[in-house]
Amino acid sequence: MRKKYLLALAALVLIILAALPFVRSTEKIELNESIRSGVSGQFAELPLGWTHYELSGPEKGNLVVLVHGFSTPYFIWDPVQKSLTDAGYKVLRFDLYGRGYSDRPDTVYDLDLFTTQISDLLNFLHISGSFDIMGLSMGGPIVAHYVSKHPDQIKKVVLVDPFTSKTNTFPLTVPLIGEYLSSVVYIPSLPKGISADFVDPSKVPSGWVEKYETQLSFKGFGRAILSTIRNIISFDPKPEFEKLAITKKQVLVFWGDQDHTTPLEKGEYVKELLNAEFVLVKDAGHLPHIEKPEVVLPAISKFLSK
Repeated sequence: MRKKYLLALAALVLIILAALPFVRSTEKIELNESIRSGVSGQFAELPLGWTHYELSGPEKGNLVVLVHGFSTPYFIWDPVQKSLTDAGYKVLRFDLYGRGYSDRPDTVYDLDLFTTQISDLLNFLHISGSFDIMGLSMGGPIVAHYVSKHPDQIKKVVLVDPFTSKTNTFPLTVPLIGEYLSSVVYIPSLPKGISADFVDPSKVPSGWVEKYETQLSFKGFGRAILSTIRNIISFDPKPEFEKLAITKKQVLVFWGDQDHTTPLEKGEYVKELLNAEFVLVKDAGHLPHIEKPEVVLPAISKFLSK
């Protein structure tokens, strides 16, 4: 009798475990033209899929391209975009593939994918002149990779709390186990982790969590995030910054002194390697441009205008 009970209990546990990915998943919607028609910004049909972007500011302004990080779409640049357009710059920001309202192609999410997306978007917009470029968090190695491949296109580089040291992502890197844990545990936890990027959680902008959660409802988000973990976050990005250093571009680096997402002690090498101007932002976490805009925004304008 006890054996039958244990077998029944084991069967029930297996059924629950098998059902969890379907219960926990919020990916119920295909990202299509109908959904995109109600979204602000513009859309470009690129070779690998649709890209959600915004090109703002005066037509003849100097161009600045903004590259966001691991999972939060281009709205993470809101204060920088406004500051730069108010100062007369033309600003291009976009959602990386797999994020926001951009497509989620079934491919490998690595640095080459995202740098190709930048090139394809610039070609779509018929932008051929040189420009400044900024990268936030994971956008740091993406920007470094892009600049090293297209040095003649780039004038100056700004990095905000760049991703500079590989993360221990085990067991998400293990086939099948990673897929399971990602869908059941990791992806559902992402919205709650937003406040961890702030020293003061009350500084999280109003509506941010809701906007972030929207992208989780589109099919392919989890697959894109897991592939990014396996093909970018699990690798040491230092070689990308070494290649950026060879270009001898002028670089400005910001770092929140209380950043626990990409801690300064793991990325301090970037300052010397890039011979960069460096701003340590006091009482700020991973997003100093949002927590301390009065420090970061004027410094960006001053650097780009020199």
